[in-house]
Parts: sequence; C-alpha cells; structure tokens
Amino acid sequence: MARIALVLALAVALSTCGGGDDSKDAQQAVRDFVQATNDRDGDRLCGQLLSQEYMEKATGASGDKAEDACKQQLDLIKGLKLRLISIGAVKVGDDNATVRATIATGGQRMPRRFELVKEDGDWKLAGGS
Repeated sequence: MARIALVLALAVALSTCGGGDDSKDAQQAVRDFVQATNDRDGDRLCGQLLSQEYMEKATGASGDKAEDACKQQLDLIKGLKLRLISIGAVKVGDDNATVRATIATGGQRMPRRFELVKEDGDWKLAGGS
C-alpha cells in the first residue's frame, strides 16, 4: 500500500484513450488520472490509466495480479485529494509523451512531470516525478 500511495501522492500520474490529437489526449489523460484518483475509481485508474509495467513496479505484483493489487491499495488510501491547477508543456513522441502539470494536494502546489506510454493504443502512465 505504501508504494502505490507514494506513487499517487508524489509521482501523481495518468493516461487516457488515444484518438485524434495525441497532445490533447495526453492532457486529457492527466485530467482523467486526477478524477479517477479522487473518485477512488480502481477500475478506471488501474484498468485503463496505468501501464502494466507501472502497476507491477508500484505494487510488487505481476501479471493479472498487479491490477487487483493496485485496486486494493487504492481502496486503502484515505484523505488524498488532488487538484489539477494547470497543465503545461506536452511533448509527444511515437509511443511516449511527457506532460508537465501543477497538482495541489494538502494545500501544497507541486510541479509534476507525467511520463506516458502507448499501450494497446491508449496513453497510460508509465512514471513521473
């Protein structure tokens, strides 16, 4: 649980479905990540917004068990509320993107860099800082 809480609170990450404009899709991924985290929507966060590799690293579980572990850990997190202050620069490559954003949690604003990868045609969080 501590790993996913740290990942969510400090690395704060994301993803979304691909479609037309990769830059706009990546920005939307940030919004979706914040919403799914605040809603404690494990199906959406773990099933659609986080890459498989990211979930495996964050939970220590592998394969199908990583998504289940992600959902369980998300359920245990209490009191974390994220607020998206702004979305800044977006850099898109073939199968990766970087989105800079400012997130507030606990009244503190934090600049963040979200790293995304295309997995099965969708933008998914692969890391961040």
